[in-house]
Amino acid sequence: MDLASCCPLMRGWQARVWVIKKRFEGVPKLSDFEIKTETMASELKEGEFLAEALYFSVDPSMKATADKLKVGSVMPGLQVAKVHESKNKDFPVGVYIHGYFGWREWTINNGKTKDNQALTYVLPSFLNSENRRDDTESLNVNHLCVSHGLGMLGISGVAAYVGMLEVLKPKPNDVVVVSSAAGAVGHIAVQIAKKVVGCKVIGITSGKKKGSWCQHYLGMDYHINYMTQDVKSELSVVAPEGVDCYFDNVGGDISNAVIANMNQYGKVAMCGLTSEYCGGKRATINQWQILKEQLLVEGFCVSGLRWKHKWMKPIEDLHKWWAKGKLWTSESVLLGFSRCPEAFIKLFEQGNIAKTVVCRTMSLCNPVTRLNGAKSSPTHLENVLNVKLIVKLLWAYCSGSETFIVAVPYFNIMFLRLYLYILSLYSLMRKCIPINKMCIS
Repeated sequence: MDLASCCPLMRGWQARVWVIKKRFEGVPKLSDFEIKTETMASELKEGEFLAEALYFSVDPSMKATADKLKVGSVMPGLQVAKVHESKNKDFPVGVYIHGYFGWREWTINNGKTKDNQALTYVLPSFLNSENRRDDTESLNVNHLCVSHGLGMLGISGVAAYVGMLEVLKPKPNDVVVVSSAAGAVGHIAVQIAKKVVGCKVIGITSGKKKGSWCQHYLGMDYHINYMTQDVKSELSVVAPEGVDCYFDNVGGDISNAVIANMNQYGKVAMCGLTSEYCGGKRATINQWQILKEQLLVEGFCVSGLRWKHKWMKPIEDLHKWWAKGKLWTSESVLLGFSRCPEAFIKLFEQGNIAKTVVCRTMSLCNPVTRLNGAKSSPTHLENVLNVKLIVKLLWAYCSGSETFIVAVPYFNIMFLRLYLYILSLYSLMRKCIPINKMCIS
């Protein structure tokens, strides 16, 4: 990359950021955010580095954090970035890093974080590369994109690992319930309980489609749609033996319904409170059931002091399980820095599945949702879907729009090559830069 043309230290010292324009009232709205520019320092101080944002993580808990900030503050959040200049030996030029830098395109940072913030660190070696797939043979090699450093191999995966294995510590054949089972954390927690430990797993989701997705791709035993089913009564049917462990991502009435079905000495790991992030009714916790059954209820935050320096062990284990085919993840991508608020708002509309990230520019982005761990060959129907996807993406690109990345089960390398070939030809005709940094997983 030509720093003289794109580095903010060389081009006028301005970089775009998203700021909080006004306080959130219930579900965030596009009008609550505003793009501004911030002036970058002309030179780095000793110990600092300059990083370019590649991918932004959007997580429900960001709303609770943003609610505590002043209007005009940069919207908080994690990102994967690439170091372009450095006066810090721990963050050399060229490495990919994970950092709590917020919604900004460029960052000058010293690598230090506050007590309640996730660590800034260089991504592990299995993520720290361009990770492009250039031949058919590489399809059979375990391969990851740096964006997974925000999901399965980042805060989402670490939260699932810590909550399931460090807090709940289930035993084989235990009955485990996971709320928001199709979410970024939940879908990893389900797989750890089912495929790593060997538990009976029941997931709670906000729709039949999500529940079917969890059972088909994650191996979950049962799912409960809390929008159309009574959680308490359904649990008594699918788990008459009672619940041993509960991974709680939502809180509220759903959690009370699960607690009412728990066995003596059961454990609850409180990871999130999505039912309350947007002003939902705060349920009264079922204290009598907790006392009567002698339940252990423990809240945890992986970006807090207790866990933030212990991330590498979970990430290494998660990568090992993924390489062995025990873990599988899906990643939905929105393209363009301007889509950050939209991606964030979608989290509260109950339509997202697994991890959602924002890819800052087209040249960095995979043209399909990445579905890792799926080793099967594409069916005829999937090939037809691939052709339709190519046409759809090509049309969107030609028209200059920023398109939502469409999810398909598997992406045949033949169709990928066709797509890239056509796109490259079109780019040359328009005297554009062809896409040459594709992360295919």
